[in-house]
Amino acid sequence: MRLVRKIADGSAVEAFIAAEGAQHFVVQVSREALSEEWLGRLLDRSTDSLTSDGHPELLGAASLQFKGGRFVAFTEPVTGWTARDYLARVGHVNEALVIDWGIAVCEALQQLHSRGQVHGCLAPRHLYLSGSTDLPSVKLFDTSLLHLRSASNSLPSHGCVVEPEYLSPERATGSRGAIWSDIWGVGALLVELLTGRAPFRGRDADESRELARKSRVPKLPLELSKWAPVIEGCLEPLPTNRFWSVMEVRQAILQAC
Repeated sequence: MRLVRKIADGSAVEAFIAAEGAQHFVVQVSREALSEEWLGRLLDRSTDSLTSDGHPELLGAASLQFKGGRFVAFTEPVTGWTARDYLARVGHVNEALVIDWGIAVCEALQQLHSRGQVHGCLAPRHLYLSGSTDLPSVKLFDTSLLHLRSASNSLPSHGCVVEPEYLSPERATGSRGAIWSDIWGVGALLVELLTGRAPFRGRDADESRELARKSRVPKLPLELSKWAPVIEGCLEPLPTNRFWSVMEVRQAILQAC
């Protein structure tokens, strides 16, 4: 197996696209010098996705190994292509696909939320394409391992786990991720898929955080106005004013579209 490219850095693990023959996988590898406590936490978190019923559109650990003293988690095979790649090629996603992808993301998130976990980074780079190239479906990559941190913060964060344009207003001010921040993330993701641009992307990280904290819900083009109730219900600045669950978001997508 060869590593094709790194896709993310976390405090405990690094994530890569790896290839073996014609197949690709997402591989998460623990960093060197992790304590037994850390390795135990990684194993516990990965075992959740191995032993639970899971969801066909949630891309989590499919197998675990220990190699050279390191913990290694492999997903099922993936194409290696993401929604970010798709946006780079076509500019924006047609509405029929956005409906399918939005429902898939909500159902995958519901599985995480039922385990007491949140996703925390609903960016197009975490939506892996599958199926036909013309009408692909998506699987949401489970970023749980990337977000694990020790209580003592003894391990530094390497790189950027979550870009600032994907941080909800409360997270931009330092709060931890919760169901409400994932609901905000769904709204931001839908806007980016529909328009080709993240709604709160500024010139730099500080401006992106300020846009998320202070800006109103972005106004959609007239031809996308039917999406407004969904987007507004997700991107309300106050968490208590948003949809209460991702299943409510899913229903709103179906009703509006």
